[in-house]
Amino acid sequence: MKRGAISLDDFERKFAENPDPWRTWNSRYERVKRAALGRAVGTGKYGRVLELAAGNGSNTPMLAARSLRLTSTEGTSTGVQLVRKAAGLLPRVKISQLALADRFPDMSYDLIVISEVLYYLSDQDLNGLARETARRLRPNGALVLAHHCETFSDAARSGLNIHQEFLRRIDASFTVEYHNRSRRYALLRVRRMS
Repeated sequence: MKRGAISLDDFERKFAENPDPWRTWNSRYERVKRAALGRAVGTGKYGRVLELAAGNGSNTPMLAARSLRLTSTEGTSTGVQLVRKAAGLLPRVKISQLALADRFPDMSYDLIVISEVLYYLSDQDLNGLARETARRLRPNGALVLAHHCETFSDAARSGLNIHQEFLRRIDASFTVEYHNRSRRYALLRVRRMS
C-alpha cells in the first residue's frame, strides 16, 4: 500500500525505533487533541466501534470507554503490539492487523473512527477505504474523522480539506453533527442517513 513518500514499511520502522514517534502519550498538544477527539465522538456509548489505523493505541482506551465492543486495527505488526499494550486488560476490545486497503472485519459498525491517516493514502487506497466505510457503517451510524490541517512532507495529499475529499468518495449521504477546526487540526462527526 503506497502512501505518498511514506509506506507501511516506513511506519513499521518508525514504531520499531520509537513506540511514540509523535509523542501522542506525553505532549500537552496531543492530550488536548485527544480530548477534542473525545468531544467529537460524544459522551454516549456506541455498540460496535471500529478504530482504524490505531497507531500506538493512544486513542484506544478512550474509545473503549465509549464502546460496548471496540475493534482496533493497525497496519503494522509493531503498532498492533503497542495497541495491545495500550488496551491492557480493557474488556470487549479486539485488536487486529489490517492495512487500510484491505476489507474491514465482516460486521457492521455504529461508529467508525479514522484519525490522522487519510492524507497518507494513495487515490486507490482512499477509494478502497471509502468503499469499505460505506459497506460497513450502519444506517444512522456515525463516522468521526480527525486530521491535521497541515501538509506533511511524507503525505500523499494535503490535510487541509481531507475530510471533505474523503466524504465525497463515500457512496452514502451524511448529516454533520459535530465540527471543530483549530489552526492545526479538524474534527468532524457525521451521521449516515438511513
